[in-house]
Amino acid sequence: MNLFCFGLGYTANHLIRSLSPVKWQFSGSKRTGKNRFNTNEPLQDADKILKKVTHLLISIPPDKNISDPVLFHHKKDIENMPNLKWIGYLSATSVYGNYNGDWVDEQTPLNPTGQRGKNRLDAEKLWLSLDRPVHIFRLAGIYGPDRNQIDSVRNGTARKIIKPGHVFSRVHVDDICSALIRSMEQPAQKEIYNIADDCPAATADILDFICQELNLPPIEGELYENSDISPALRSFYQDNKRVKNDYAKRDLNWQPKFPSYKEGYRDILTKLV
Repeated sequence: MNLFCFGLGYTANHLIRSLSPVKWQFSGSKRTGKNRFNTNEPLQDADKILKKVTHLLISIPPDKNISDPVLFHHKKDIENMPNLKWIGYLSATSVYGNYNGDWVDEQTPLNPTGQRGKNRLDAEKLWLSLDRPVHIFRLAGIYGPDRNQIDSVRNGTARKIIKPGHVFSRVHVDDICSALIRSMEQPAQKEIYNIADDCPAATADILDFICQELNLPPIEGELYENSDISPALRSFYQDNKRVKNDYAKRDLNWQPKFPSYKEGYRDILTKLV
């Protein structure tokens, strides 16, 4: 089988490392060098590159001016791929918007509050409009090796923002990869999955847990309404929801290896020693 990734970022690289090199060939686009692709520059020789591809992963986010850069440049190429069995589009749970801490699933009405979420939803619609086997993965906040809050706790830059009642859903990158592989092994025509762990939690709780595991004193908290955080960080606190993963578990026969941040962070810390 042959996988091509538009965007060799954090999740795509972890996915490639999770696949058997005996069963899989893989390649992908980068912003520079061979197989260069960006918003302003299509992939050279895309028809030839995609001809043998059986599985196509899209991990490039929407552009502020283009709902989906890949479809903008390569819709016809993708529609004409002769061996394609599966398309995976990495979306985000921001498409749901704010539900004041309630649970959301794949049937919950979509009402994104920020521009990023609106762009994600537009991109989802474009991909689902294709007559191709498209699987949408609405990812919760991604963490894992080299993408976590351990270093910021250790170096004293972590900020413990307290907003009572506010939680985030998260997912370890290994669990994203296992869900993707399950889907790749049993492609359907159209599917949408929430990929999140079982335990939404406040950021303050996670920072407290990391401090406890590192035998460090707790970080002093600061109330959200009084904090001077950046507009970008503040936007992450606009939405408050708990993301259900029941459908992915049932349809893909998938279980997160790290059902909460505690198991995930303990695994990361163990491997840092």
